[in-house]
Amino acid sequence: MSAKDGRDPSRLVARVSRFGDAGAMVLAREAVRPPRGTEVVVRVTHASLGATDLLARRGGYALQPAPGFVTGYDFVGELVTESAVSVALGLREGARVAGVLPRMGAHTSFLTLPATLLVAVPDGLDPASAAVLPLDGITAARALQLAGDARRVLVQGASGAVGMLAAQLAQQQSRTVVGTASPRSRVVVAGLGIPLVDHRDADWPALVREAAGGAMDAAVDHTGSPRVRETLREGGVLVHTAFAGRAGYERADTLRGGAAAAVSRTDKVCSAPLYVATRRAEYRRVLAGLLASAASGSLRLAEPAPIPLTEVWDAHRAAEGAVPGHKIVLTMR
Repeated sequence: MSAKDGRDPSRLVARVSRFGDAGAMVLAREAVRPPRGTEVVVRVTHASLGATDLLARRGGYALQPAPGFVTGYDFVGELVTESAVSVALGLREGARVAGVLPRMGAHTSFLTLPATLLVAVPDGLDPASAAVLPLDGITAARALQLAGDARRVLVQGASGAVGMLAAQLAQQQSRTVVGTASPRSRVVVAGLGIPLVDHRDADWPALVREAAGGAMDAAVDHTGSPRVRETLREGGVLVHTAFAGRAGYERADTLRGGAAAAVSRTDKVCSAPLYVATRRAEYRRVLAGLLASAASGSLRLAEPAPIPLTEVWDAHRAAEGAVPGHKIVLTMR
């Protein structure tokens, strides 16, 4: 990449300058790192902004213990350069691609990264819609893998970005699914055809078991609530996609919950970044399948709400109050 060939040799990035509110975000212009070896450069066009980004900005995300990082895990864009590896994967210059990073950094106009993180975006799939899928879709799919052969599955927060996808994928696998949702968000998942239980009901675990016709074999949970175990049969699997924790104590609660799960026979921790980093070929197959399902209309996605990267402060504020069934997507051009 160079100014000579008409391509911008710099990139715009959104960094967390300090832990705090939306005002902690700063925009900076910096050089695009030239690709090395099998790396490629992607011109990012869209990148989702979700709950993990907000948590990281506030200082509650265990994987970002210090400020100064660029937010964002997943993205959609155009391949600017190619490598022998990208060509072997069927990705040539100009291809529309999507991916998930093992570490944050996607909220930028250009990325230099390994070609093995990329998959093609199917023709006909709107890029803003594609951008809401990678991180949440991989998290949902991996959570169900960790649930094993569980036939009855509870999805906590079925109207959330991960929950809505997990509920649909579980149904496609012929599992019995029960979801939790507040009255405000029930309309979002009403069309999924699964029983919904209000998690604010004092006896919600019993209502979940009743709706499923018995105790659950597995639960996919992002809250860390100990009451989730009341829904499970003896030996049932509890898959943690996050530990929401107490406000102001999210990092400590995540570390405590992760340590407890590590020594448990039935608790599993679903980490999409770790999955991407350690199971690269499998991750690409799963993401390609998710994008194909979205393109065919067999997978319902959250509605993208595009906001320019240059208005990143407004984007963070909008994400704080995001409407159920919608997700903020940063646009780069």
